[in-house]
Amino acid sequence: MKFSIETLNEIKDKISVSQVVEKTVQLKKRGKEFVGLSPFTKERTPSFTVNDEKQFYHCFSTNKHGDIFTFLVEVGGLSFPEAVEKLADEAGVQLRTFSPAEEEKFNKSKKLYEALEISKSFFSSQIFDNDNSLALKYLKNRGLSNDIINSYEIGYAPKGNKLEKFLISKGVSHEIMTLAGMTIKDENKKDNFYDRFRNRIIFPIRDIRNRVVGFGGRVINAEDQPKYLNSPETPVFHKGGLLYNFSKIRPNIKNNDNLIVVEGYMDVVSLASKGLHNSVAPLGTALTETQLNLLWKETDSPIICFDGDKAGKQASFRASEIALKLLKPNKTLRFINLPDNLDPDDYIKNNGLENFNKYIKNASPLTVMIWDSCLQESNIETPEGKAGFETLLRRKLNLISDKSIKKHYGLLFKEMLEKFFYSKKFDKKISKFDYNEKGSRKFNNPLKIKNSILGSGGQLPSDLEALVISGILIFPGLIKNHFEILESFQIENLRLRDIRDNLLVFIKKDYSELNIDLIKEFVQKNYQTFFEKDLRFANIFWQKKEGINFDQISEVWLEILKDDQHIKSLIKDIETSKDEIKNEEDERRFIDLIKNKDKAIKLITEKYG
Repeated sequence: MKFSIETLNEIKDKISVSQVVEKTVQLKKRGKEFVGLSPFTKERTPSFTVNDEKQFYHCFSTNKHGDIFTFLVEVGGLSFPEAVEKLADEAGVQLRTFSPAEEEKFNKSKKLYEALEISKSFFSSQIFDNDNSLALKYLKNRGLSNDIINSYEIGYAPKGNKLEKFLISKGVSHEIMTLAGMTIKDENKKDNFYDRFRNRIIFPIRDIRNRVVGFGGRVINAEDQPKYLNSPETPVFHKGGLLYNFSKIRPNIKNNDNLIVVEGYMDVVSLASKGLHNSVAPLGTALTETQLNLLWKETDSPIICFDGDKAGKQASFRASEIALKLLKPNKTLRFINLPDNLDPDDYIKNNGLENFNKYIKNASPLTVMIWDSCLQESNIETPEGKAGFETLLRRKLNLISDKSIKKHYGLLFKEMLEKFFYSKKFDKKISKFDYNEKGSRKFNNPLKIKNSILGSGGQLPSDLEALVISGILIFPGLIKNHFEILESFQIENLRLRDIRDNLLVFIKKDYSELNIDLIKEFVQKNYQTFFEKDLRFANIFWQKKEGINFDQISEVWLEILKDDQHIKSLIKDIETSKDEIKNEEDERRFIDLIKNKDKAIKLITEKYG
């Protein structure tokens, strides 16, 4: 049954959140709010708050948040329709169907799905067209058969605006095709639209109900950029809550304990071409909380198998942190750490499917991934470094909200630390756990471990990254306006990255309805001391900006991001150039890069004080 927004709001206006919650939780009045012990986890100190004025409850222990309906669903065990009917009866509200506006929204969504399905059919028809032989040749060179191409509905977006013309011929309006993300309006020419996807291999993306909601496009020519292009956020496409290929394999997941999460569409399809039909992929972003919960609804222990390069390993570490915050009994992650910068497809080509299956069989548990991530940020050659390593482990433990799981992780890490540092049975130069193809445990030399200022107790830098994070803490509206930019922003400082990631997880990607007051409460509760002490320099900078309007604040914040990425790009170029010096010309180029970096840093220092 579909309930109108007006009906739901009428019920909420007549029944306060505290009325519903106090039947389950003992509440005490504190200022404008009520507080009590969390109904979601065992605790001694109240972390559960109810705000009748704002019509929500929030649990700081578990980050669960909702209204009177979601409380009855999450705590009372009712379905959403049952919760609405129960509260409507108590409030004396007659249930009504959609309002005209809601009916219009529903009908518009229906048209979007139809337009996307038509687009999918168009792309599929183009892949075997003789005029598009380069696209088919690319797929054949990647080892994909016609059966795989058809099974995964892989298509091709031709050059020009052929899709727009095709959709028009099928009666799809420009409004709908643009809202669906298939075309873009040309702002320089009146009533002119052009195809979003052109000269790209196309992968249809389906939601959990198997409806086409968007597309991913991969370039054929290496010169074209970006390499991968997704549909934009639309009323039906939210990439943080979708997994490529999930709807296809979902019916058989429970019969297969080894569901594999890989980086991209081609990884999924390439594995399928080699006989592995049990993989999914996030849509060009790090694994999100929503995606992980989606996986855990179907399987207890999915396997993360990202590429073996530095970016892939960092993505695995981030996935492990997200998992810690969401861990529940019998739910965990496993990890495959591929060698030599290989992706799964390349590894199987070089080493065979049998050896890859050994990796699957001996996938590393989450505990090992957490241990490794802390070691890579530590220098364990000194007593201070060892203490820093233990501090990092404790920080990871504190991310776990389930107290039973947290206790067992703590006991395990305590045992591992004793063996690692003190047991005579182990080599004193051991570093981190690793797994070879046979699954046996081995240790690497600690001299290869990168030093970490944070790991050895150093202070956070007052740099551009600090300005970025301080900006979103003072002006949470920046999160709403620039969510995807913030999500993809590369942060080197672990503490600042943690704050960004925790904020994104906290708001659960529902940034279209972002509650600014709730964000401010979250920041005050979790980061007030850090905010006032360690971000003092950055705060002073932003406090001077508080008199200007928000659009100007936004421009300054985006400029800081741009400057930060510019410096990091220069540093990366210098590192690459240094390794490639073979003659005097290379050396001159290397020196010029250093001069450019120094000049850029000087200009930025003058700009931001």
